[in-house]
Amino acid sequence: MNSREGQGPEMLSARKVLLEARNLVKEFPVGGTRRNPQVVHAVTDVNLKIYEGETLALVGESGCGKSTLGRVLIRLLEPTGGDILYEGQSIAGMGEAEFAGLRRQMQIIFQDPYASLNPRMSVKEIIGEPLLTYGMKDKAEREQRVRELMREVGIAQEFYNRYPHQFSGGQRQRIGIARAIALNPKLVICDEPVSALDVSIQSQVLNLLKDLQEKYRLTYLFISHDLSVVKFIADRVCVMFLGKVCEIGDTDSLYEKPLHPYTRFLMNAIPKADPRLRNQEKELLSGEIPSPVNPPAGCRFHTRCPYAKNICGREEPVCRTVGERQVFCHFPLG
Repeated sequence: MNSREGQGPEMLSARKVLLEARNLVKEFPVGGTRRNPQVVHAVTDVNLKIYEGETLALVGESGCGKSTLGRVLIRLLEPTGGDILYEGQSIAGMGEAEFAGLRRQMQIIFQDPYASLNPRMSVKEIIGEPLLTYGMKDKAEREQRVRELMREVGIAQEFYNRYPHQFSGGQRQRIGIARAIALNPKLVICDEPVSALDVSIQSQVLNLLKDLQEKYRLTYLFISHDLSVVKFIADRVCVMFLGKVCEIGDTDSLYEKPLHPYTRFLMNAIPKADPRLRNQEKELLSGEIPSPVNPPAGCRFHTRCPYAKNICGREEPVCRTVGERQVFCHFPLG
C-alpha cells in the first residue's frame, strides 16, 4: 500500500489515522539550579498524524529531535507534555499494565545493527524472544514461526543457531527486522535503519521493508537524514528543525516545490547524479544550529534564514495550509 497516488487532502482525510501527536513535548534536564533548571528542548509542540498503511518520513539534521520523537510516540520515552492517540485512544498517560496490550502493536528497528542485537543470544533466541514474552510458550510452534520469519527477511535456515558476530551488518539488520515484525505489529518505527549499511546493501533492505509493508499492511514512521532514501520509500515527509515541525507534505510535491526555506536548503544539499547539474549555483545552509537548551525566540530557524524579517524573531509562525501541505513559516516560499 506504499503508493503516492491519492494523497490529496480529500483522500488523506478519508483514511484512518493510526497514531496522532497533539502538542507533544519532550524535554531532558541537563542541570542548572532548582529555581532555574536547564532542559534540552528535544521536541516542542509537535502535532502530527500518521495514516494507516503509509510511510511517513521524519527528516532533518542530526540533533533535530526526530529519533526522540519516534521513541516518544511509542513510549520508549515518556512525553513531558501533550498527548498521543493510538487509534483514537490516549496512550500518553496510560498505565504500563494497560499499555502492555498495545505495545506489541508498535515496534522499532534500530539504527545500529551491531549494538541492537544481544551478542549472547542466537538468531532463534533474538527473533523468538518477543514471541515468548507475549505468550507463545510452545517451543515447536515458536521454532516454526522463527523459521518463517527468517525466510521472510532472507536469512538462510542453516543460520538458525548462529550468533550476531557471525553475520554482516546487512544480515544483522534483517534479523532486527524479523524481530520487529514477529508480533504482527501495525506500526513500525524505522530509526535510520540503513544509515549504518553499505550503499550496495541499503537498496536491498529498503526493498525488503517495502515488500513486508505490502504483505503485512504495515505503517512506517521512517526516520532518516538521507533525502535520497526518503524519496524512494516515503509517501509523505515531515521536516523538523530544532525540535519543531517546519513542513509536512506528500513526497513528490515537497521535493518538487519546498515551501519552507529550511526544506529548500535540505533539498539543495542532495548530491546530483548528473555531472552537468553539479556546477549549478545553489544556496547552501550556513551558520551554527542554535542550542536546544536555549532556542531562539520566534521561528527557531530565523537565525539561519536569509529571508527572515523582524516578525520571525518575535513570533512563532502558525501552521499555514497550502493545498494538502502544512508549513510553519511567516513567509512561505512561492
